[in-house]
Amino acid sequence: MAEPPPAADGALRGSIGAVQYFTLGFGTIIGSAWVVLLGDWLTEAGPGGAILGFAAGGLVMMVIGYCYAELVGRIPEAGSEFIYAYRVFGPAVGFIVGWFLLLYLVGVTVYEALALPWVLEVLIPPLKGADLYASFGSPITTDALAVSLAIGLGVIGLNLMGVKTAVRVHSLLTFGFLTIALLALSAMLASGKPANAMPLLASANGRPWWLGAGSLFAFCAYGLNGFQAIPQTIEERSHRIGLATISKILVISIGAAALFYGFVILAVSLAAPWTTSIRSPLAAAAAARSIPFGRYVAAALLCATAASLLKAWNGIFMMAVRLLLAMARVGLFPGALARLDPRFQSPRLAVLAIGGLNLAGVFLGRGAVEPITDMCAMVLTLTYVMCCCTVLLLRRRERAGGAAPRSDLLVWLGLVGAAVMALAAFVSPFWRGEAGLPLEWRLVIVWSIAGAGFWFAFPGRRSAPTPAAPLPPVA
Repeated sequence: MAEPPPAADGALRGSIGAVQYFTLGFGTIIGSAWVVLLGDWLTEAGPGGAILGFAAGGLVMMVIGYCYAELVGRIPEAGSEFIYAYRVFGPAVGFIVGWFLLLYLVGVTVYEALALPWVLEVLIPPLKGADLYASFGSPITTDALAVSLAIGLGVIGLNLMGVKTAVRVHSLLTFGFLTIALLALSAMLASGKPANAMPLLASANGRPWWLGAGSLFAFCAYGLNGFQAIPQTIEERSHRIGLATISKILVISIGAAALFYGFVILAVSLAAPWTTSIRSPLAAAAAARSIPFGRYVAAALLCATAASLLKAWNGIFMMAVRLLLAMARVGLFPGALARLDPRFQSPRLAVLAIGGLNLAGVFLGRGAVEPITDMCAMVLTLTYVMCCCTVLLLRRRERAGGAAPRSDLLVWLGLVGAAVMALAAFVSPFWRGEAGLPLEWRLVIVWSIAGAGFWFAFPGRRSAPTPAAPLPPVA
């Protein structure tokens, strides 16, 4: 298969293969939420409700992934949702999509940076240092800040060394995480008792369990996200792998991640009474300690979580850098961000820009984790709606040009599912019952105002005609 034509600036090259693409997709989807947020999932919906929420969300996300897979074949350029919007709808829509995606991606890198010390403090209690200050109602400690900043600098350095090194490390972390996590969870499942998972459909917060299941369905927009690392690195694929194969890997990685989440919920709920486990800061680790040799199983689980978090952090970081590069290549950001390092062929300034935002966000503290995840879900669901609409539009153009019609049923299912997720994501912050406008909405509004200011302050090439781009059929 012919390689895509090189871009005038920032032309990416690489040798990512099929296995690496799977580890990139699956490994970026599965971060630390399966341990850090598991207690919240069980509290809201119980084991049965949580599994139902993830099952429904997983099916919808796989259909949405099918739409992305088609766009990968049509527009094989770095930038994912941004480049699809830019090529099909023009610079203005492209900028809006890219601007909010940037908020989401930087937000997730901050989330991973904040979650890592949390996991390490449970694994190594002496790591918890003195309080420096409080933010979002949570204390920021010296050790947590030092760990986040040190690992953050390591992620920046890794990405400065180029995609080949970054993807290799990502694959090693993914295989290591999977091996340890599956062994630990299997031990918990083998030692578990069905009675521990009772009541199966109930909440521990006084609200209906189905409301929690619906909230988890909406969370899947965030929790099963990260597969876009595949389209973001599409220009860096090996010449031996075709676009059709990459498209299949994208959908498979989403399904595999949904199954993993279900396995985690089941194993933890059977290992110990879930109504007791949720009282601990990390429910999965608490449940693991209750089985034979539980101390070692819990330690293994936390080690797997740390590895999982690192790979997800690296994957999302790579996505953010390539988004910035793609926006710079078409003139919506300063062109210097698209220049590649002559030695490592990495977009050095883009890496440093994302790294700076990532490190700055660390100072928000772990109290910002929940608003960050809710805000990211709000942004993501709208991009899913946009991508499904883009596929429908391109197919309509094909039919108008005389192409044979294809069934749009799956695409429409993805669009409806994405719209329901979007509605739930935008409404769910109000379910907490807080007075006034939720913090997530305020953050999105502030970012919108900043985007409008940047659009008018930096015109770039926004008025340049957008290439209609030859849109070949899916490979």
